[in-house]
Amino acid sequence: MDRREDIASIFEQAERWFARLRARDCSAADRQAFEAWQTADPAHAAAYDETRRLWAELAPLADDEEVARWRREAVSGEPRTTRREHAAWGLAAAASVVLALALGGYAMWGAKAPTPAAVAHYATTGELQRLTLADGSRITLNANTELDVTMDASARVVQLTRGQAVFDVVHEPRRPFVVHAAGNTIRDIGTRFDVNLDDAQTRINVIEGVVNVTRGERTATLARGEELATGDNVWRQRNVDPDVAIGWTRGMLVFRQTPLDEAVAQANRYGDGHRLVVADPSLASLPISGDFRIGENDSLVRALQSAFPIRARHDAASGETRLYRR
Repeated sequence: MDRREDIASIFEQAERWFARLRARDCSAADRQAFEAWQTADPAHAAAYDETRRLWAELAPLADDEEVARWRREAVSGEPRTTRREHAAWGLAAAASVVLALALGGYAMWGAKAPTPAAVAHYATTGELQRLTLADGSRITLNANTELDVTMDASARVVQLTRGQAVFDVVHEPRRPFVVHAAGNTIRDIGTRFDVNLDDAQTRINVIEGVVNVTRGERTATLARGEELATGDNVWRQRNVDPDVAIGWTRGMLVFRQTPLDEAVAQANRYGDGHRLVVADPSLASLPISGDFRIGENDSLVRALQSAFPIRARHDAASGETRLYRR
């Protein structure tokens, strides 16, 4: 098979996958097989992206009976032996365009001007915010979080400058999704992950899929249930419960053997006017566990005094509640 025939075969496979993924009975096994096919060769991913783009441009032909019949056959998996003889002119033109582009026939279209990057700034104070980006990816911002999103035809880049966010990324092999956070570069490999900026370190938790993290000359690949803590002289990888890591997206503070000073820092993030202070340094590393509703620090203090060797004293002048060892 020469190169021209090989490319034509790849685009035929891409068209079949495009139809199969939109079938009502498309199964998880089908989607896994598609992912394996797409990642097996960069040409597969490129062909699929081009097929998807061309079908979007053919939306005005959706009511054409010939096109509709072909799509029904493709989805059902029935043989398409009469496709070349009976396909609508628009579909035939699309097929020729696909091959022309794949075989280097860009001259017929002329050079396209690059799409200018779109930059958006988002910031929260004491509230959560949920965003859906133009590519369908979703971001949930925790309280006191700030980030910038830049998207163009070649890349999707987020600069997280403060706080914490969960990224639910739509995977696009030809347009990577990258998060920059405090000297770390986090590259999505089709996944959902959480990035949390603390004063001294950054924590990356993978909820689904895989991410790659780079800091200086160090690099790590994280899968579901793995956390990486990074910072100056910090590079620590461990297994965690992903549901605990993103409890805050459900309005809950979820602690599992969490040091008290870290738990207090999380509680204070939501600005309900009731600030907690660990006044006794010997309590800072005390591990605590429990599920607490965000913004209800009074309930948290009562639980701490009931279940742990802690006593609380409210300072009326500052409005703070100070925690001491009892």
